[in-house]
Amino acid sequence: MRVRLIASDMDGSLLNDKKEFPPRFWEDLQALDQKGIPFVAASGRSYPKQRRDFQQAPDSAWFICDNGALVMHQDAVCFSDCLDAEGVHQIIDEMAKIPDILPVLCGVQGAWHTPCPEAFRPHLTSYYINDHIVEDLHTVTDRILKIAICDLRGSANNSYPTLCPSFDARYNLVLSGPLWMDIMNRSVNKGRALRFIQEKLGVSREETMAFGDFYNDVELLQQASMSYVMENANDDMKQYGKFVAPSNNEFGVMQVIHREVLDRF
Repeated sequence: MRVRLIASDMDGSLLNDKKEFPPRFWEDLQALDQKGIPFVAASGRSYPKQRRDFQQAPDSAWFICDNGALVMHQDAVCFSDCLDAEGVHQIIDEMAKIPDILPVLCGVQGAWHTPCPEAFRPHLTSYYINDHIVEDLHTVTDRILKIAICDLRGSANNSYPTLCPSFDARYNLVLSGPLWMDIMNRSVNKGRALRFIQEKLGVSREETMAFGDFYNDVELLQQASMSYVMENANDDMKQYGKFVAPSNNEFGVMQVIHREVLDRF
């Protein structure tokens, strides 16, 4: 089956541990574009950060942002799934009881958080460029796509088990990195967002290639017949891919794309 669409997670998959793109990545995106194969950047990052990182990308590129709560194409909102305001306020109240975390309200107009210690700043700048500082998160009136939590104690051991009993039945709580977790509507995931793009483009699951490394990529991988889990992923993630790609530090995503798509024809 011919590849007609390629989607990749960013951190831990497309990017190496230094947050660097693969060599000649922009030339490769142009080559995919010339073959009529759109590239989808699928991330927990906000759209402004993704768009700045992909300034050199062709117009055919799509963006799955905020772990699937927002889909963008050519600077237009194609799909969004926002949290209800009452639920956001309830989550804010519970998060206030958890030590060593920084909640970020990821909205349509920007990212919102309270003043934070310097220890959080490097983690914020990896994902957000238009963050707004407020004294009280309850005052934010933006429509919220997801709540991201930066957890210096480790999300799997601190914020995730604390919030799950109260909110897991109502929302999608997902570990998105060693220090990050996200809270979204239960309908939100990268796989649903990819399915939206597939339907827009008339591309089937069998014609789709996808790459991921962490638990927030499971649905993305399941939505592609040609699914690759990165070698650097946790061992229990390997079950969700049909294949294993070389590690992100070996730029395994582009190794596979060259082998299976660009250099094959």
